[in-house]
Amino acid sequence: MEQALEDCARKGVAIASIYSNGFADAGAAGVERQARLVERARALGIRLLGPNSMGVVDLPGRLALTVNAVLEADSLPAGSTSLISQSGTMLGTLLSRGAARGLGYAKLISVGNEADLSVGELVDLLVADADTNVIALFLETVRDAERLAAAARKAHAAGKPIVAYKLGRSTLGVELARSHTGALAGADAAVDAFFRACGIVRVDLLESLIEIPPLIAGRKPVSLGRAPRVAVVTTTGGGAAAVVDRLGLSGVALASMHDLTMAGNAQGYRATLEGLLADDDCDAVLAAVGSSAQFHPDFAVEPIVQARRGNKPLAAFLTPHAERSLALLAERGIAAFRTPEACADALAAFFAWRAPREFGDGARTLVPAEDDPFALLVALGIPVAEYAIVASAGVCAPRAVPGGAEAARCRAQD
Repeated sequence: MEQALEDCARKGVAIASIYSNGFADAGAAGVERQARLVERARALGIRLLGPNSMGVVDLPGRLALTVNAVLEADSLPAGSTSLISQSGTMLGTLLSRGAARGLGYAKLISVGNEADLSVGELVDLLVADADTNVIALFLETVRDAERLAAAARKAHAAGKPIVAYKLGRSTLGVELARSHTGALAGADAAVDAFFRACGIVRVDLLESLIEIPPLIAGRKPVSLGRAPRVAVVTTTGGGAAAVVDRLGLSGVALASMHDLTMAGNAQGYRATLEGLLADDDCDAVLAAVGSSAQFHPDFAVEPIVQARRGNKPLAAFLTPHAERSLALLAERGIAAFRTPEACADALAAFFAWRAPREFGDGARTLVPAEDDPFALLVALGIPVAEYAIVASAGVCAPRAVPGGAEAARCRAQD
């Protein structure tokens, strides 16, 4: 590998994408091998993408530097969402699943082990990319928190929302991430607080990561000071209820339910949508469509795509398998969802979204050390109950923490 870098330097190559694994994902020996590789690359003036990376795809530029098999697809539409993924395979997965919904991507970048170029650096680059309006992240860990936080604030200022799907909520997920790219996933509660403080939208479902971009594109976070309210216009009471039920679990309230028949009532459906989109009593509008979405896509989605939207979020949930209707809605920039779970997850994530918090001198304490997962919460000013971390027999000493909470920390005594 070092010889390949030498060859790149002689040819004036500025960036090298490394597909090979067996580095930080392969234990202590691999970590040392990766460190030597990075050291040599820096001496040669070469930036590294990877190792364990599947490269880069630029759809508007018709450039593909990847071994991902998704390039064998007949058609891959370009879009305005760019993806940064710590998993190479997920590049193809999200690209193909998005294409099935009529949703395209601009840039797709696999960072792998992130030995050199980091997610934060790439986010910074995408903020300046004219093809990118929304930045999506598939993460197994957060490695360079400071740089990501700074890039997220820059993206917010530029009006480019960032949405993240992160593995590692469970113990099993943490272990899988560690074995895949050598990631140390950390405490999920701390990561959740970090995303919120950085103005990053976090979704729970992979489907939501694909389908949410039209819902947040061109928007800023809203702070209501109360529980958000969603109004529903539906031709399928059961389908709408499946979304509303899950919204309730996230603290989102139902403003009103309008159960209409689609047959011969397209204008009435549209008028109801427009009335709710202009109504201050609700904060978003959901259009739920039944079987007509599959068999009569033009008719079923016409009231939705023709409705005057204004500044209020509008989402659509289609209960049947309705690819043509999904594509029609995607063409008009309307967020459309295949499942009630993804629809509710996306709306809840939108309402949980907050503007980035500005940090002062304490910015370096954003992410906790591996031995103290509560440090991030403390740094964010979130009250923390008294706690102690015990590695082995030792002595605990309470200490004051920001926010007025008292904590105790144990350190192993050798």
